[in-house]
Parts: sequence; structure tokens; C-alpha cells
Amino acid sequence: MLTYSDISTYLQQWLAGLSYNPLPFFDPGPGVNLDAIDANPDRIVLCSIGGGAGFATEMVFDRPMVSLRTIGKQMDYLDAETLAFDCDRGMVAIDHSQMVNGEWWSSINRVGGGPALLLKDDGDRYHFTCNYIVEVVF
Repeated sequence: MLTYSDISTYLQQWLAGLSYNPLPFFDPGPGVNLDAIDANPDRIVLCSIGGGAGFATEMVFDRPMVSLRTIGKQMDYLDAETLAFDCDRGMVAIDHSQMVNGEWWSSINRVGGGPALLLKDDGDRYHFTCNYIVEVVF
């Protein structure tokens, strides 16, 4: 079963490998945690897991939807866009069956296109969003 911890741990390791220092603050979402935003004026990654495509292959694989919402540094569109696409590259890097954080992930597919601008908040931070279907052993 896929959990918030699985996704956040994987993405933190991925971003650390891309030399993000410090790492963005991670929060389970789905909405914006105003306390988290106030406490972290820099980058934030919101990750929520919800209903997806359901079971596959005689209920061996579950296919939940993962929604990522990335928020960049204040007044920095390029930083927000870069964070969104770096997270996206990490997600689509799993394009075949492999172990991730001790769980078997079969594949990850985007729902629609790549990361898209969602909004600019009152703190002058840009928010991007992208959704995925993750197939994992149930």
C-alpha cells in the first residue's frame, strides 16, 4: 500500500541527489497548510494520495492517484517551475518495475500533461501541480 511517507521519502532522496540544500519542506496536503507556509517561506512540496484507477491483475496491484503541489521561493517563478519539473522527473524516472522504499512499484503514469502553474499566492509564491497514477503491489 502506497503511503505519503513512501512518496515523500523517495522525492527527498531524489531531490538530495540533485543537490537541493536545504530540502523543500514536505507536507501531506491536500490543501495548503497555512502554518507550514508561514513557517517555511522557501520551497514546499505537498503530496496527497487519493482514489485512482483501482485494482489491476486480480487485485495484486493497486493504482492510487498521487497529487503533487510544489511551491517555490517567494517572488521566484523560475525556482517554482524548476522544483516542479525536478519532482516530475523523479516521479517519471520510475518507468518499470522496481523496489522503492521497500515496496514494489510497477509504474508511474502522469494524468494529463506535466506540471502546470496553479496559482500565485498572497506571499508571492508560485504553485505548480501535477497528478500521477502509481501502480504498486497491494
